[in-house]
Amino acid sequence: MIKLGSYRLSVETISGLISWAMVAGSSLYFMQQRLGVLHWRVGLLAGLYLGFVVFFALATREQCYSRDRQVRFALLFILFLLVVGIYFTSPYFYNAILMVMWSALLPYFMPFRLALLLSPLWSAVPYFVGEFYWQDDMSALSAMLFWTFNVFALVMVNVSLKEKSAKEAANQLNRELMAAQALLSEANKQAERTRIARNIHDLLGHHLTALSINLQVASRKAGGEVKLAVDKCHAIAGLLLSDVREAVSEIREKSAIQLRSALEVLTREVPRLKVHLDCQVEPEDIEQAHALLMCVQESLTNSLRHSQASQMHIGLYQTEQDVMLEMQDNGGGKGLLVPGNGLKGIRERIEAVGGKVEFRFNHQGMFTRASIPVTA
Repeated sequence: MIKLGSYRLSVETISGLISWAMVAGSSLYFMQQRLGVLHWRVGLLAGLYLGFVVFFALATREQCYSRDRQVRFALLFILFLLVVGIYFTSPYFYNAILMVMWSALLPYFMPFRLALLLSPLWSAVPYFVGEFYWQDDMSALSAMLFWTFNVFALVMVNVSLKEKSAKEAANQLNRELMAAQALLSEANKQAERTRIARNIHDLLGHHLTALSINLQVASRKAGGEVKLAVDKCHAIAGLLLSDVREAVSEIREKSAIQLRSALEVLTREVPRLKVHLDCQVEPEDIEQAHALLMCVQESLTNSLRHSQASQMHIGLYQTEQDVMLEMQDNGGGKGLLVPGNGLKGIRERIEAVGGKVEFRFNHQGMFTRASIPVTA
């Protein structure tokens, strides 16, 4: 990936630009040799080549458009018209290389089988133009050859997309596994802290209480200096019991689940999505923490699959009564929201721990808010 200002050029895009430069440069050179630099056909051809590279860059840019899919389909159609215009302006059949570049974009926007089925249609265009407009006897053979190039481009790009999709799925599963492991580790730590606090309270606290009572009884029976020593021991035992109770309370207070670490693992290096995480509270209940983690996981998956979002903000905070989770992406969307299995799964998980959740589209994109009552 090469970055020029705010525009990023992938290796595929760079190779396409090199191919365009070779085709455009050689065709314009031979045309001006035949017709002269000032001939209208040379000027028109230069404009068509320039238009192709501009619209090719717009069609392949990483940033999303408003109504992205419709815009990119329109750009593809304009590119096709520009290539056809070049066919009619330049007699050189290797201009069909530009149609191969155009074909390589199709797997991003339509099913591979459909593109493969329709490939003879746009591959036949240079044949008709060459045969009936330029009177080229080799048009049929050249068109067949370039059709195989179009098919090759479709197959290779489709394979590349499948490999990329498989890699992203594997990375997602890895992040989910690591997040689950982090949450499980925190649950084990919480259970261990709770066990230690319970043992201290039940055993040491019980014995100290018994000791304090015995010292109190001994103080009533003793006299003189012995009574003073016993009273001092009773006071020390009382202070020690108070310290034990404070230590137990502190251990219990610090036994909250460290959900932040699991969320950081889950949202790290998400493809095509920059995640902003603002975690201001740590749930104390493991079931609540797990429900919130699964809610974030499913929302990330939905944004990647069903929108063109490039950013998502995740906020976790607490009110007087509830732990609140809010998620907002910038994927756009409008109209009636029909929950699928993913959103239904989120609702079921949140409601299972006594919470509630809402989904809606706003001016930015998909907004999700889940609230769970604070554990007493």
